[in-house]
Amino acid sequence: MTPLDEFDMAASTVTGLVTALRADQWAHPTACADWDVRAVVNHLAHGNAKVAFWAGTGPPAPDGDHLGPSPAEAFTASVAAARAVLTAPGLFSRQVTTPLGEVPGVFLVHMRVNEYVVHGWDIADATGVSTDLVPELAEQALEQWRERFGAAPRQPGGPFGPEVAAAPDATAADRLAAFLGRRAVGGRGR
Repeated sequence: MTPLDEFDMAASTVTGLVTALRADQWAHPTACADWDVRAVVNHLAHGNAKVAFWAGTGPPAPDGDHLGPSPAEAFTASVAAARAVLTAPGLFSRQVTTPLGEVPGVFLVHMRVNEYVVHGWDIADATGVSTDLVPELAEQALEQWRERFGAAPRQPGGPFGPEVAAAPDATAADRLAAFLGRRAVGGRGR
């Protein structure tokens, strides 16, 4: 599978979750402290907007609401815009500047895939749908996060809490969520 195949698989999964949201579900709390479903989706759309800036092809993405009155449509458009940037010839092999420093452009794909898988889990958990999302990508993301964090302690108030125990039969996405300190908020329909 190519990096763009991985992007498409993860983006399609999250887009499916977002477009299936009922009006009342946008305000459901998530495992991300202080974020409801809309805030998680807005965070993903904001990250999609940052791809052009990090790739050196667009201005900085402003903070704030990226979803407007039609949040599912706005999110879908943000995914398409990010994908358009990621398909630029030569992007994968040249260096780009991200919050993590200078990295090969293909890293932008990995960033989006990991965000989609993690926050897709947040959306699924908050809205009561299966969190067994893209197992092969969830496993890959878990390996990447383990490499990045290792056994380093996590700071209170940071983006990820201390690792929590996952059930012995947990899916790859559930193990990823547990590694990143997420506790299910309930409403899961399996």
